[in-house]
Amino acid sequence: MFCWGIAIFLAAIVSRKIGNILTLFWMQLFGLLVGLVYLIPNLSSLYTANLFPAIPIIIVIALLQLIAYLAFYKGLERGQVSLVSPLGASWGLISAMLGIIFYHEKLATHQIGAIFVILAGIIGLSIDFKKLFASQKVLLLAGVKEGVIAMFAWGISLFLLVMPTKSVNWFLPAFMFRFFLIAFLGCYMVATKASFVKTKQSTPWGSLFIIGAFDFAAFMSLSLGTLEVNSSFILPIASAYALVTVVLAWIFLKEKMTPRHIMSALAILTGVVMISL
Repeated sequence: MFCWGIAIFLAAIVSRKIGNILTLFWMQLFGLLVGLVYLIPNLSSLYTANLFPAIPIIIVIALLQLIAYLAFYKGLERGQVSLVSPLGASWGLISAMLGIIFYHEKLATHQIGAIFVILAGIIGLSIDFKKLFASQKVLLLAGVKEGVIAMFAWGISLFLLVMPTKSVNWFLPAFMFRFFLIAFLGCYMVATKASFVKTKQSTPWGSLFIIGAFDFAAFMSLSLGTLEVNSSFILPIASAYALVTVVLAWIFLKEKMTPRHIMSALAILTGVVMISL
């Protein structure tokens, strides 16, 4: 939770400087290099027998993660971090619902209530009600659409990640989907003749390394957690990273929010905590 919160806050700053594609490519590459530091000396001790049958689902996870990250970082470019981050963090709701449907995991009464609290918070945070009443049209605030796309793509992909994590091991599935994500994004950049570095301004390499390292550490912690408890329990806890990101945005970016936005963000965060209890 804390690793993702810090990584996403820094990613918001970096994305506004060099764009969402470059931020994603380099932070994922640095994260992969951090993973190699562990993988190389420990490869022989990792169980790999079921890795190849899991490759197709790992590729699907990589594509969903690519969609989620690009959408989320674009949302952070366009909108306020304290608005977009809680929306993206609501992926825990999607993962919990999928766990109930496919793994027959049961929710307590307060967890069912948490779902409605999160949904109410999403609506309150996303819609510009002044323009809604004035124009009779639903107008979303900047970055909301991207945040919702990230919510669904992350929710589905992290739910899918539970299966290869339990059948292979806690490390390799998260490492491999990062490899495929970088490959897909790199091919896209080559095909579109996109530059891999900004030529007219300096690239914040230090920040990109920290983002990648913290993001990779978060995934490793999540993978270890899913081996111990139900996905409908651990995934919502991990998605509470938005609390860290929102606090950092208020302190360092001096973002201003209306009372409705504050209440809606708190509702989402409260729901995320409730659903994990």
